Amino acid sequence: MSGPSRRVALIGVLAAALVCAGVVDRLVTRPAPPKAPSFGALSATRVAPSTGTESTAWYCAGGTGAQGGAPATIVLTNASTRTVTGTLTAVPALAPGAPTSGPWAQARSVAVSVPADGQVAVGADQLGTTTLVAAAVVFDGGGVGVSEAVSSPLGWSMAPCASSTAPDWYFAHGATAQGSGLTLSLFNPTATDATVDVSLLSSTAGYLAPAAYQGIDIPPGSYVTENVGDHAPDDAALATEVDALSGTVVATELESLGVPGSGGISLMAGSPRPARQWVFAQNTDLTGGTVAFHVLNPSARPIVVSVAIGLPQGAAAEPLTLRVAANSVATLVAEHQTRIPTNVAYSAVFTSAGGGVVVCRQVTSPQGSPAPVPEDGDVPGVAGGKTRWILPAVVPPGTGPWALALVDLGPRAAALRVTTPNGRAVAGQTTRHVKPGTPLVIGPNPGAPFGTSPLGISADQPVAVELDALPVAGPGVVVVPSLDASPAR
Repeated sequence: MSGPSRRVALIGVLAAALVCAGVVDRLVTRPAPPKAPSFGALSATRVAPSTGTESTAWYCAGGTGAQGGAPATIVLTNASTRTVTGTLTAVPALAPGAPTSGPWAQARSVAVSVPADGQVAVGADQLGTTTLVAAAVVFDGGGVGVSEAVSSPLGWSMAPCASSTAPDWYFAHGATAQGSGLTLSLFNPTATDATVDVSLLSSTAGYLAPAAYQGIDIPPGSYVTENVGDHAPDDAALATEVDALSGTVVATELESLGVPGSGGISLMAGSPRPARQWVFAQNTDLTGGTVAFHVLNPSARPIVVSVAIGLPQGAAAEPLTLRVAANSVATLVAEHQTRIPTNVAYSAVFTSAGGGVVVCRQVTSPQGSPAPVPEDGDVPGVAGGKTRWILPAVVPPGTGPWALALVDLGPRAAALRVTTPNGRAVAGQTTRHVKPGTPLVIGPNPGAPFGTSPLGISADQPVAVELDALPVAGPGVVVVPSLDASPAR
């Protein structure tokens, strides 16, 4: 996807911190010399266990080591029936203007072992650096999903790590205005040099292609970060596109908003491609707060998007229509729509009639929560539905679940089961049923096992899942990422 028209990149990257962490080395008592992980066989990207899968890899970025500004925790969730071992290799970000060194320079590795149906967290103190850091996690089999949490005085956030590199990445929203910070992370875990262009779509200045963001070189085994505010300062809404001229990378954004007690931090995974359907299973427009959906159209032609609003007990709201011009972003503010009730949970399903789009939800909660409880946050939507999902448990500084929400995207009523990650029954959990387009919200504060243990969701129709977590000032600010557990094809 090259060319200015397709690089309608909008970058809403936040504050500084790129990461992913913890490293695996079999010589735990002595640091081993830097060595690139073996990526030759790492083409499998599914979470579900597969006896034919020899190895899988995940790539994380956006946080820091323990003494940095956004300490990261790498969360490993095993949905297989056996213990899976692997190596986590962390590499610090290249300092601006510093000469590039060899592949995986200053990298550190640490061995990891994740029990069947279990979860392991690799903390920031194991990353071996105080700066921004990225991580590659390579397993000796399938079945393990990887996500990352970051924390700061502004709050905390959680996002899925990438299961593969890609030539293109999209972010529908970010901000640099009045105390906001955006950091774009570019991680190249491959053995080939990558060169990328970064473009921004500004709410005030339109399409931007800063000269400093064209032809960014990312050597093999290296990690580069960019402070978006250097080239798009004081902008309340930015979308970003990363377009590789050669090679492939992983891209994330870290956003910081406001000040402790009146702001938040968001770790946002990039979307490697636009999609025709994006789902937000639980949204609540609280009095005194705001819920806004940002829809990015990176194509050269206008796209019409239908927004289905699902209400509890099968009630239905008239669908909304959103027209998104070519190479632009359209924003839907929930409080401006009379058909969306206040203080009531609803689902929102965005379906494009033409090409694909990228959709992000921005939540601002009512003020008044003490730091470090986040009040603001950006969360990408779920791209379509699956019949199997894995939900990691909430990790510190998270304390538990706000609510688990699901929405049926199939043509008929779905039967849902809450299980362990590898599909075993969970005591006290019976089959639940939900009508198409109607959200099922388990909560608020549903209690164990939700949020306290890793779980699986199985359905006989495609569903989208959202686990909202505490502590937050309102639902939707922090979401524990649901991981696709569909069988590999």
